[in-house]
Amino acid sequence: MPGGVGPVSSATVSACSGKDRKIASVRNANEIFYHLDSRRVFFDAGEGFLYFVDSPDGMVEQTISASLIGLESTNTIEQVYLDPHKCFNGARRVKLAEAHADTLLIALRLTGVRTTVC
Repeated sequence: MPGGVGPVSSATVSACSGKDRKIASVRNANEIFYHLDSRRVFFDAGEGFLYFVDSPDGMVEQTISASLIGLESTNTIEQVYLDPHKCFNGARRVKLAEAHADTLLIALRLTGVRTTVC
């Protein structure tokens, strides 16, 4: 992403339009985990958390990290666990400021990641 992405073709814009899949509200982060895969993220607009599953070297996390650096954000990615004893990893998440959420979701869509906004 250094130097920006440049002009976006109309084909790309139309392919990225309408990609937010609305789902019923979820009660906790563990329920969100079941909606994720390595090419899908979940943004909880009410709480401001972006949930994802990916390795630290994966495309999703690299896109999130590069976008946060570009936005000069100090937010950090945290691990969410499926159990209270922290034995079973679930999703990972990052808290986003309202001003940064749209930018980050667009960056993820441009790399081919599907987004769910609730």
